[in-house]
Amino acid sequence: MARVQETLRTARLLLRPLNGGDVPAITAGVGNYEVAKWLSVVPYPYHAADARAFLASEHAAPGVAWAICDGRGLQGVVSHNGALGYWLARGAWGKGYLTEALDAVVDACFAPRRVQVLHASHFEGNDRSARVLAKQGFRYVGSREVQARAMSQAVTSRLMELDRATWTARRRYALATERLTLRELRDGDLKALMRIAGDPRVARGLSDVKVPWGEEAARLWLDRARFRGRPGFRAAICRRRRLIGTVGLFEAPEGQGALCELFVEPESQGRGFATEALEAFLADVLPRFAVTQVWAAPFADIPSAGAVLARAGFVPVGRGSSVSAARQGVQETAVWHLQAPAPARP
Repeated sequence: MARVQETLRTARLLLRPLNGGDVPAITAGVGNYEVAKWLSVVPYPYHAADARAFLASEHAAPGVAWAICDGRGLQGVVSHNGALGYWLARGAWGKGYLTEALDAVVDACFAPRRVQVLHASHFEGNDRSARVLAKQGFRYVGSREVQARAMSQAVTSRLMELDRATWTARRRYALATERLTLRELRDGDLKALMRIAGDPRVARGLSDVKVPWGEEAARLWLDRARFRGRPGFRAAICRRRRLIGTVGLFEAPEGQGALCELFVEPESQGRGFATEALEAFLADVLPRFAVTQVWAAPFADIPSAGAVLARAGFVPVGRGSSVSAARQGVQETAVWHLQAPAPARP
């Protein structure tokens, strides 16, 4: 596969070319047996000389491999030399870093139109890796025996593929109501989002938008909100092709269903657009993603948000608290709940 973009940015991560200064972090990360045992070609114990040999190889070239970096430095590596490969340091597990990194890398790999299929695999029993690949839309296509060097034994490798048609479908969202259209957020929505969400009247109802809201922060927010075929996205609410707000569905903590968030520009409030968008959105996404428990937690001093939730079938269940970036502090929230029907059995 041809080399692609050498540096990628996500909401929390920098994916950059590897360099000689990464030897200590790579040695420490792959040197953990809980990491090394799931990789086919790395030895165990893993030494600095092994890291230097990797960095000197074509497998570590810019645009072929990326260092996954957070604020503390290199936390792992992702590559695409014929097939996707990746590892994450043990201390960075459970933060969603691999999903976030692969979102960016998969998009970059499919950017050249000649690329039609991406390949990946995981060892049988590596359920974490299986879930990460499934979130990208990869499907199983077979298995084969490989030699796991760190474990000095043959293991079964589950082979997976993601084709361009599946990837494209997982980047597009479309829904129509009587007066509105809902679709995936796009790069061209940035200015409209800055105008609406950055309005102090709207931002005070959101947890993660500051006032003023700069372009870099807004662009990262938009990237995090893109549709990728799973919960964890916002849909643009459009009236006559003009973006007037967004509605989103996100995974709730500890597997407790999903969280729903909604905002509409002040000029379009009081006309039933928020209710119309929310009802149609939930009717589409809840069965699509087999979600039955939905929560919402608007700030308690914004009663209009509760009124929209009530019309959509939510019921109030208590109080909570959340940070408001626009107000720079913790605010009281009203907690609402919707019990959706269980998905019909095929």
